[in-house]
Amino acid sequence: MKKVRMTIYLEPDVHAHLADYAARRRQPLSIMVEAAVAAFVDPEARESQMLRRLSRMDRQLEKLSRDTNISIEGFFVFIWLWLAANPSNPEPDAATRASVTERYDRYMEALGQRLARGAKSSDRLASAEET
Repeated sequence: MKKVRMTIYLEPDVHAHLADYAARRRQPLSIMVEAAVAAFVDPEARESQMLRRLSRMDRQLEKLSRDTNISIEGFFVFIWLWLAANPSNPEPDAATRASVTERYDRYMEALGQRLARGAKSSDRLASAEET
């Protein structure tokens, strides 16, 4: 099929970006422009490209959610075990468990208050490093 010649006018910075992109891809400038115009005017191509991007973002969010849940659970287990291993005073097992539960509840309450205030330990660490 014979191609149709077309003359277009581009802003100099747009042309520079396009030429740089074509050079990095080692493709002629006309092929890059043709592909861009074809993708712009073909709604199915745009839709499939958007679906691929959304699918990739969905997979990333699922992985991030899974990793966050693992981190949270691991941190809670760490706190629970730390409180169990470092009791406030030597008591029988039932009393120790009750003490651990009470200390854990106080920890969770303090954490909730810090989160409600918007306080972050990373901010505190950053300010400590500056001094």
